[in-house]
Amino acid sequence: MLGALPMSTTLLRVSCILTLLLAATAAAAPCGNCHGDRVVGPGPVRFACPVCEGSGELPDPPATAKESLTVAAAAPGPRPAVCRIECGAGPSKDCGSGVLVEVREGRAKVLTAWHVVRGHRDAVTLRWPDGTSGPARVAAWDAAFDLAVLSTAAPAAAPVPIAARPPAVGDRLTLAGYGPVPFRYREASGEVTQFLGPTGRHPQHMLEVRAAARQGDSGGPIFNARGEVVAVLWGSTGGLTAGSHVTEIRRMLGQPVAAAVCKDGRCER
Repeated sequence: MLGALPMSTTLLRVSCILTLLLAATAAAAPCGNCHGDRVVGPGPVRFACPVCEGSGELPDPPATAKESLTVAAAAPGPRPAVCRIECGAGPSKDCGSGVLVEVREGRAKVLTAWHVVRGHRDAVTLRWPDGTSGPARVAAWDAAFDLAVLSTAAPAAAPVPIAARPPAVGDRLTLAGYGPVPFRYREASGEVTQFLGPTGRHPQHMLEVRAAARQGDSGGPIFNARGEVVAVLWGSTGGLTAGSHVTEIRRMLGQPVAAAVCKDGRCER
């Protein structure tokens, strides 16, 4: 992803896309993932290759980049379906955000970023805006697109619908999350600038939005103008935020995806 606003309380760990075989053989052969420059992703959004750089940890974006963005300083209040996610305890606690997308027979599914809950598959706590909280476990994940689905007892909130198709370049989207401790909910809006893939071997099912996210926003939803979830954010740098969009989200949930939208001669691929 992009140069990465790490979004857990530790720095953002980008779950790139490599198979265990690639990881095991990387030391003995040239890395086929990073093309020799130790980073992946098309410019200007690039991120450290996890094989070459180990964890793929990257620094926070410069303050000037954050300040250049148009951000709603404070939303009227958290959307009921957007939760904060806590993993572990004490000073090493990892934190992120998530969104409720399905409730069925007393159980709920919450979307978040895989790097937020990786290593804590059965020790996750969800905290809702109404003051309630409860445990969750990881039910599914995709390391390549940094997505995870959590299973938890159904909260009082209603789930948010998932968009039928990806947006188009130029569409205005809104990202939401709780940020770093002490967890201040915030929304920021911006236009879709381009579509990306984890590597050249993957489809371009990530989008980039001209809006900055904060540490702790990882896993939070990106909404379209209709209030539907269109992507899950996983990193940010230089006033740009990236997220994996509805094509991969629906695939993980076993839902069909409508055809891509084209606008001004440019189509999501």
